[in-house]
Amino acid sequence: MKFLIVVWEAAGPRRMTLAFCLAASMLGMIGVLVTVNSVIFKDHAEFLPNLVGLLFFTIAASAVVTGQTIGQRISAAIVEGLLDRIRVELVELVRRADYGRLETIGGHTVYDSLTRNSSTMTEAAPLAIHGAASLGALVMGGFYTLTLSPLVFTVISVLVVVSTFFYRLSQRQTRGALAWVSAAQTRFYDLLRHLLDGFKEVKLNEPRGDDLEHNYLVPESDNLRDAQIAATVQINRGIAISYSFFYLMLAILAFVLPAFISDQKVIGVSVYVAIFMLGLVEVILKSVPTVIRASFAIDELDGMRATLADALRDELPDGGSADFKKISGVDLLYSYYDHDGALSFTMGPTSMELSKGEMLFIVGGNGSGKSTLLKAFTRLYQPQGGSLLWDGTPVVPANARAYRSLFSSVFSDFHLFDRLYGMDHVPEERVNALLEDLGIAHKTRYQDGRFTNTDLSTGQRKRLALAVALLEERPILVLDELAADQDPEFRQRFYGELVPRWKAEGRSLIIVSHDDRYFHIADRTMILADGRAKAVPPAGAAEAGPGTAGTDGETGA
Repeated sequence: MKFLIVVWEAAGPRRMTLAFCLAASMLGMIGVLVTVNSVIFKDHAEFLPNLVGLLFFTIAASAVVTGQTIGQRISAAIVEGLLDRIRVELVELVRRADYGRLETIGGHTVYDSLTRNSSTMTEAAPLAIHGAASLGALVMGGFYTLTLSPLVFTVISVLVVVSTFFYRLSQRQTRGALAWVSAAQTRFYDLLRHLLDGFKEVKLNEPRGDDLEHNYLVPESDNLRDAQIAATVQINRGIAISYSFFYLMLAILAFVLPAFISDQKVIGVSVYVAIFMLGLVEVILKSVPTVIRASFAIDELDGMRATLADALRDELPDGGSADFKKISGVDLLYSYYDHDGALSFTMGPTSMELSKGEMLFIVGGNGSGKSTLLKAFTRLYQPQGGSLLWDGTPVVPANARAYRSLFSSVFSDFHLFDRLYGMDHVPEERVNALLEDLGIAHKTRYQDGRFTNTDLSTGQRKRLALAVALLEERPILVLDELAADQDPEFRQRFYGELVPRWKAEGRSLIIVSHDDRYFHIADRTMILADGRAKAVPPAGAAEAGPGTAGTDGETGA
């Protein structure tokens, strides 16, 4: 099975120790079998006294326990080390992935795959060692019967081979059943996330909750139940086949072979060996389903790694701090496609430029492409058409990271971090003074390297994200509808005091806004409609006041 192969390959220098533990455990099991046989079925003239037998039994049992304990500890370390490498690799792949491709893949898909499959592999590690040792002891037990009777050995070998053949035959459909389970789990938990994340909306709208529960969650739960049952039945079918053949073996040894073997001692020992082997088979069969699931988990994680690797964007590290005089986006184009590959929305071709120290407002209705244009202009999205020019130099993979380092941002779908990651040794006094300036110091403070509270209202969360963006001190500040969820007092202060102050400090600003009463403070206003620039007034044209942002008098707000 793939899981066992991967663990063995990942063992590295620990292979010899792991092999020694398996060998000790296998030999110990056979030692227990042989010692007990020698004591129970001995003649009075035999030389092996009970005390000597007890000594050998103790040594053999100790070898089993010690080998299993150390082997399981090593296997757990190997599997957790493997998972550590997978986690780190996935983190690196996510960091280097194209933003648009990662949006399509879905961050929750990466998260769910890693957490679910990691727990499966962790669970399989000790069972794999126990099962592997039992399998080895089973084979050695079969050869032990050769010392008793070639006929007994032949019967046991034939039945084991035939049983293995039918077991593997029955398990061919197991992978498909487990794939069904995995897909059903993903769909169900996606729907459950809708219920939990949208609880307010569900609570306020009973028909929505009823529809989500009865027409989606319950049927998908039933589908998951059926998938789990089908997978369990498929796995248990193979287990039942194996048990059937071993009970057949016991019946042949106890009721058929006495007609061909006159030595009843051989029959007795053979039956005892068969019962011992049946116990080993039970251990093996209990470990097999989990190991199969772990093998499937490895395949799924490999698939996720391949998917993320396919989404890589080949870029070079940035060279530290960067600056600019003028950025031009010429005929930028970016399209979205649905899951069936049909075109759902296109932004562009649209041109946009920003000069150092300039304040640019971008306005437009919902769905007009404002956020998409920003993501293309900041090179979060790789434009599917057109070009970005940084002081006349094309933005290409070789300088894309350095280009992105020009921007600090608060997008409408921002994420709020609890720490100032990437900003070492920022004085607490400076951070808290900024929180005070933004009017949220009574809600959260920066203390011991983290914010004391991030469970804030939407507007307050935006202000906290704004504080982090300001602390980055980058040349360009991108604010995507930041004022939309603010109270009137802060909104007026934002446009009337804070934004002009940041501009006076030398920052360039790109602000997405619907607040037409403040458009006059911008150097330029860019209007988007249906993914294209509807009007781009010249510098100063917006200063006449609201309603004059576009050449046709439309503001797009």
